Amino acid sequence: MKSTNLASLILLTVLIVLAAGCMDLAVENLNEPDKERALASPADVQALISGSFLTWWSGTQKDIWYPALTLSVMADAHTSSWGNWGMQDLSSEPRTPYNNSVTYPNATVNRETWYSMYRALSSVNDGLAAIGKGLVIKEGAVDVTPRARAFAKFVQGLSHGWLALFFDKAFIYDETIDVNTTKLEFKPYGEVMDAAIKMLEECIAISNANTFRTPSAWINGVELTNVELRELAYSYMARFRAGVARTPAERAAVNWAKVIADARAGIKRDFAPVGDGNLWWDGLKFRGQHHVWTRVDYKTIGVGDTSGRYQTWLNTAVASRNAFDVATSDRRVTGAGGPKTAGTDMGYHPTSPFRDDRGTYHHSLYSSSRYRYHLTGGATGPMPTLLVAEMDLTIAEGLWRTGGSPAEVATLINKTRVGRGQMAPLTAAMSRDDIFKWLKYEKMVETFATASGLPWFDRRGWGELPSGTLLHFPVPGKELEILQLANYTFGGVGGPGAAPKRLPRDFWMPLVHLNPE
Repeated sequence: MKSTNLASLILLTVLIVLAAGCMDLAVENLNEPDKERALASPADVQALISGSFLTWWSGTQKDIWYPALTLSVMADAHTSSWGNWGMQDLSSEPRTPYNNSVTYPNATVNRETWYSMYRALSSVNDGLAAIGKGLVIKEGAVDVTPRARAFAKFVQGLSHGWLALFFDKAFIYDETIDVNTTKLEFKPYGEVMDAAIKMLEECIAISNANTFRTPSAWINGVELTNVELRELAYSYMARFRAGVARTPAERAAVNWAKVIADARAGIKRDFAPVGDGNLWWDGLKFRGQHHVWTRVDYKTIGVGDTSGRYQTWLNTAVASRNAFDVATSDRRVTGAGGPKTAGTDMGYHPTSPFRDDRGTYHHSLYSSSRYRYHLTGGATGPMPTLLVAEMDLTIAEGLWRTGGSPAEVATLINKTRVGRGQMAPLTAAMSRDDIFKWLKYEKMVETFATASGLPWFDRRGWGELPSGTLLHFPVPGKELEILQLANYTFGGVGGPGAAPKRLPRDFWMPLVHLNPE
């Protein structure tokens, strides 16, 4: 992962300490002159800003220290009972509270995510502050300062958006805040998301007023014109507005008109940074495509089952569930030859790799393979993380919730349901419940292994997480200890910040350098 410069890390340390809101701190920063000299250099300021997306990507999309696979198994999108990164702890049933102790072996799941977001913010805030003081970045005779500003605001919005999606509360931190004089306070996730949306809107405004193209090194393998950066910001706003909801009531209360408008103004092609086998890689498409590390959970593909075995599986006590063959017309899941043949996106295996003593309900005979080239190619190749299909299905949900045309909803779902899945098309004559059932299925299958956290965000808003699943993570125990605040946590059946009890019918209707542990 790209390292932020020393000045930024010092600034972040001061930020963390001052954030307690109960201490006055006067510290002589002996590195301040070096910071000032670095921020006086246009090249160094641009380097700070250009490297910030990788810091954000690492903190969200990778595994090992980061949460990509953990969130997927929590949402019962992937399944795995290996202990790595808290997967076993957070996906076993009955669900238990998250261990927020500083000594928890998998504390990195929320700790490194937290600090990655603030490292990214520290970088872009330093850069924006220098630009605000009059620094101009040029390439030859061309002033490219607006490009840097737009990109910095983009990453600023992404970082706050992730903090709002992932944590119950966080600090709002932008370039206007002087940490030497300001005592930061925690803000609830809704306010943090409002700040994120405002920052993305600033990115859009700068992109609208200027013409530029970002270098491919800023987001590996991807060059963005000002128009494309604007569209990307709109798409992330659509995802964020819908995904921040913690409950069905909150999801229903989302301003879906704005979500629809944002999604319609969004990307026209899939957004896919390119893996380089080194710094740029994707946990969902690396270990998440390896059939020994993970499998596809039956709650992802089961709704399409026509044999009745999925409904039987749901009606079976959790501890007694076991793997079964899925009969489906969805050619992404299986081939035309039946349940034991590979689909375009998933493969079949006669046995499951997980330990029986950790729960046979984790077992699955299906693995993800749509992006398997990322695994077999040594973490190289395109890493699709925001699809046009996701925007189509987000629009479809917005229309379904706001009384839009059933025909348009069906058409949006059928783009991939029929086009890639080769399933029978939905029609406007179907019931609202059936349309929504298939909309949710389509989003789970079509966006599988794309964006970290996406199935968790969706399923908590749809009310489809298993009882006791975390609705959000607490501020990391390490951070609370630094701030001398009481530790707290969420999750566990009947616990705070946890999904309520669900009935089986609710789910039916409406590797190279590590080893599994």
